[in-house]
Amino acid sequence: MVRVRYAPSPTGHIHVGNARTAIFNYLYARHEDGTFIMRLDDTDLERSTEENIDSMLDDIRWLGLNWDEGFLKGGDFGPYRETERKPLYDTYLQQLLDEDKAYRCFCTKDELEAERRKAEAEHRIYRYGGTCAHLSAEQVEKNIAEGKPYAIRLRIPEEDVVVHDLIRGDVEFKSEEFDDFVIARQNGIPIYNFATVIDDALMKITHIIRAEEHLSNTPRQVFIYRALGFDVPQFAHVSLILAPDHSKLSKRHGAVSVGDYRLEGYLPEALINYLVLLGWSPKDDREFFTLDELIKEFSLGGVGKSGAVFDKKKLTWMNHMYLGRKDAASILTILKGDFADQYVAAFGGLPEDKTLAAIDLTKGNAQVLPDIFRLARNIVQPDVVITDEKSQEVIGSPEAKQVLQYLMEHFAAIPFGQGDDAMSSWVEDLRNQIPLPARKLYSPIRVALFGAKDGPEIVKLFLMLEPSSIHERLQKALAL
Repeated sequence: MVRVRYAPSPTGHIHVGNARTAIFNYLYARHEDGTFIMRLDDTDLERSTEENIDSMLDDIRWLGLNWDEGFLKGGDFGPYRETERKPLYDTYLQQLLDEDKAYRCFCTKDELEAERRKAEAEHRIYRYGGTCAHLSAEQVEKNIAEGKPYAIRLRIPEEDVVVHDLIRGDVEFKSEEFDDFVIARQNGIPIYNFATVIDDALMKITHIIRAEEHLSNTPRQVFIYRALGFDVPQFAHVSLILAPDHSKLSKRHGAVSVGDYRLEGYLPEALINYLVLLGWSPKDDREFFTLDELIKEFSLGGVGKSGAVFDKKKLTWMNHMYLGRKDAASILTILKGDFADQYVAAFGGLPEDKTLAAIDLTKGNAQVLPDIFRLARNIVQPDVVITDEKSQEVIGSPEAKQVLQYLMEHFAAIPFGQGDDAMSSWVEDLRNQIPLPARKLYSPIRVALFGAKDGPEIVKLFLMLEPSSIHERLQKALAL
C-alpha cells in the first residue's frame, strides 16, 4: 500500500514550493488509494514555534489537503513530531555504535576548521580525515570519562551510490563525494538526514516525493538505510519553482507563501490548479481541473525534470476564471470570513439577497476576491463613482451624450419587470435605434450605471438595479 508523507519544518509560513510538494504527495496518495501522512520535522527548536505550526496547519487545511494519519490525528506509528521521537533516535544511534557502523568523534570545532582550511589551501575537496575513526575502546572510554563532547559519525563504505529516481531516472553519486558524516551533533540531537530516515522507515513510507534540493541528501540517507538494514523507499524529486528571470523564487518576486495568497484573495482551488501545472503535464491540453479530476489524472510520470517558472499574472488570470465560475453564496462565505472588515464596510446592513446579487453580477470581472468590494460598490451604493480616466473619457464623449439623452427620452419604454428575454431584446434593439458602433453605444451606458466601461453585461445591470436608481444614474451621468 502506498504511504507518502508531508513533513514540513514549521519555521515559518508555507512557501508555494512546499505547498506544491504537499499537493503532489496528496494527489499521489489519493490516486493510488494510499495513505497521506502529516509529520512535523521540528528539531529546529528556535524557529519551530507553536504560532508557526498553527499557521502552517491553517494553510494546509485551507488548501483542503486533509491528511489521513499523523500530527493531531494519530496513527499506529506515532508520535508524529520529531521532538517527541528522540528515544527512538537514541536507540538506533546506539545500535550503529554497537555494530561499529558508527563511531564517536571528539574532534573540536577548531580542529575540523583547520582540516578544512588545509584542504582549501591544497585545492582539494574537504573530507573528514577520519581522526577518530579508529580510536581504541579504551581511548573512547577515557574521553567520555573526561567529559569530552562528541558527535557521532556514520562509517561510509568506499562505494558509489545510484539513486533510482522516479522522475529523474538513475542518478549516480561517486564515492569520493562522501566522508564519514555526522549523524548526531554534540548536543545529542540527530541531524535531519538521520532523523528523517528513522521516521520514514518506522512509518513504512513507500514513496518520498520532495523538492529537487533534497536530491543531494539522498545518497547519505541511502547509506543510513543500508546501515540499519531498512528497505530503501522510492524517491521522486520534483523540480524547483523559479522566478520569471529563472532565479530562485523569493520575496522580491511577490507573495510567495500560501498565507500571502490567501490574504490577497486567491481561491485555494485556483492556487492548487496552478501549482500542479507547474511541473506536471496532463495527457491533453486542459488547464482547469477540479480536485477530483486531478486525483484521477495525476501520475509521477507526468512530472517534468526542468524547473517551472512561476508567473503571477497567469495565476491571477486563473483565479479570475475560477471566481467567474464560483457560486455567489460560496464567495459570500469567504468574504465574511477572510475579509470581514471589508465586508462590513461594503455590504453591512444590506439584505443578503441584494449582496448575493451584487456578488453574482461582479464576480466575473474580479481578479481576486477583494476586487468584488470595489466592483460592487457602485451597485450597492446610491451614487456612482468613476475612478479610471478611460471611463471618464467615455462618459464625456459626444456619443455618450447622444446615448444617454435617448435613454432619458425613452425611459418609459424600458421593459422593467417583464423578464430576462424582454430586457435582452430591448438592449439588442438599441443598435437599431441609435446608429453607433456597439462599443460606443454600450460603453457609456455601462459607465453611467456601473462606473466603468468594462464590467457586467448591460442586460444584467438593467435587471439588477431598481428603475428609480437607473433613472437617477442616467440623469447624473448626462449632467457630467
